[in-house]
Amino acid sequence: MSNRLIPTAVVAVACLLAAAAAHAGQIVCWTDNTGHRTCGDRVPPEYAKGERQVYDKSGRVVETRPRQKTPEEIAEAERQAAEDKAARQSAVEQAAYDKFLLETFSGVGELMKARDARLQLIDTRLKLAEKSLADNEIGIQQLQEQIADTEEADKSVPERLNKRLKEFQRTLTDNRRAVDKLRTERAELVAKYDRDITRYHELTAPPPSPAPQESP
Repeated sequence: MSNRLIPTAVVAVACLLAAAAAHAGQIVCWTDNTGHRTCGDRVPPEYAKGERQVYDKSGRVVETRPRQKTPEEIAEAERQAAEDKAARQSAVEQAAYDKFLLETFSGVGELMKARDARLQLIDTRLKLAEKSLADNEIGIQQLQEQIADTEEADKSVPERLNKRLKEFQRTLTDNRRAVDKLRTERAELVAKYDRDITRYHELTAPPPSPAPQESP
């Protein structure tokens, strides 16, 4: 029989009595705080969040309504759903990038050439930025020495020297930021191509040979 019967005769009798009093011909059974099975035409509010079964007039289960989840369970389910969604999105993005690698480069050698070309451009910019930084530091040192010499001679420092020193100091800050940015960009580029090369090897590696079977 496909429909499950109520587990005990006592509950079955209670269900049938409650069913006779219910206009809809169905009853609901639940477990109270003492662990006893109780039946009626409706679930008391204090038990509405728990699991309950709906029976027909013959005492057969026609529906099982699960208990309501706690806020913690709901939050955990939402967190897990978000993680699953992120994982699926990551898999889609990885598949698209794998396709790009295979269709754009015919081998690891081409990947290395592309990396070296981009590194050459960054290195050129980095050398210029480092030279500007070094020249800036020399200019500041010269201005500071000139101001110190003027003060030692008990002469007032021309305002133009102080103004120029402040301009050099602002430029120094900008130059340091530019150098740091280019160095970071270079390191990230090297790391990216290292990952791409490793991934390309994985995508183009031949499948492992089956293990030899031992003779009986």
